[in-house]
Amino acid sequence: MNEQEKNPLAVGISRRAVLQSITGLAAAAAWPTSLRSLAAATAPAKSINPGWFGFNLLEYFSTDPDWMQHFPYKDDGMFREDDFKWMSGWGFNWVRLPMDYRFWTDPNDPMKINEKMVEPIDRAIKLGEKYGVHVNVSLHRAPGFCILDGGDHKAWGIRITTEKTNLYTDKSAQDAFVYQWTYFAERYKGISSQKVSFNLVNEPIDTVNGKPAPDGEARYVRVARAAIDAIRAKDKNRLIVTDGYRVGTEPIPELFDTGIMQSCHDYKPGEVTHYHAEWARPASMNYRYPTWPEKDASGKVIADRQTIRNDFRAWAGLAQHGIPIHFGEMGCNRYTPPKVVYAWFHDALDMIHGLHSGWALWNFRGPFGILDTNRAGTEYTGFHGHQLDSTLLKILQAKMKV
Repeated sequence: MNEQEKNPLAVGISRRAVLQSITGLAAAAAWPTSLRSLAAATAPAKSINPGWFGFNLLEYFSTDPDWMQHFPYKDDGMFREDDFKWMSGWGFNWVRLPMDYRFWTDPNDPMKINEKMVEPIDRAIKLGEKYGVHVNVSLHRAPGFCILDGGDHKAWGIRITTEKTNLYTDKSAQDAFVYQWTYFAERYKGISSQKVSFNLVNEPIDTVNGKPAPDGEARYVRVARAAIDAIRAKDKNRLIVTDGYRVGTEPIPELFDTGIMQSCHDYKPGEVTHYHAEWARPASMNYRYPTWPEKDASGKVIADRQTIRNDFRAWAGLAQHGIPIHFGEMGCNRYTPPKVVYAWFHDALDMIHGLHSGWALWNFRGPFGILDTNRAGTEYTGFHGHQLDSTLLKILQAKMKV
């Protein structure tokens, strides 16, 4: 979740020397058996991607409490059973848990984990099993890196405790990162990848002085490979996911040979999806009032369904290399008017369907979700003490197809 349009644009696979076609065969062969059967079980023959549709749940999102003023969650790890039950009842089958490792890790010893604090994750996995919802375990904040650390925290009005080490350059952070995933691999060994997957780190990007490091992607690939090897040493069939590079927008060909799934995040154009978003300030306060299609001051269309198809065209190429994809985050913040939100979702979900991929909204409850969005102008339906955006729910249900 970030103001991605201000980051360097994803320019696709063509800008690099793409691996030869044999790589795709090798990658497909490298898939865990459970992943190959999963794709076959959840998606039609034309797609290699599992048919997963759902939301992110934030109960372990951040140890920095200021975030709770913007997202309706309690930072206690107590994922709500009702969330799983309601999602499942509406036909959704996937949740991502974007989490802060500091909840369960000793701040003075990154190699020491408090198992009692891991139990809420165990509970979420059991709730997923109970309601038929796949659980994607994700490090939103990993040792040495969090995408939120690089923002203008003063403008945001959010106090954030930043990492003291660098995942991409510091061996101590890399060792701690691998240790986190070794621990989870051992803890959840034996649970089918149809039920649980691992998302290595949210929106990786290595920066120097606020700009992408020239060799940053290569450094991320080395870190990711170390974690992948450690996970597979404990559980060779675990489904592993990497977010795309440059905050979830660019595929990573250098990881094709591992066969792991790659995840894309869709918040384009940011002027529409992050209008007035607190964590995109100060830029977001100067955006034009959102429309869809997006128009400039003269009324000229500058973004529409074709531009977002162009933005994500590179992701279509992964299938020929045998690499499954999923859109692990997407959506529009609560300040975007409802009619614009609905129109944007129609086009964005059609684009994702064109890639035969599943998707997930950033929130279930909260400003990017379908419950308690607090979006002015929305016609809500009362639902068990919550305000349901039933129009958006119907759009999502109609678009649940790969």
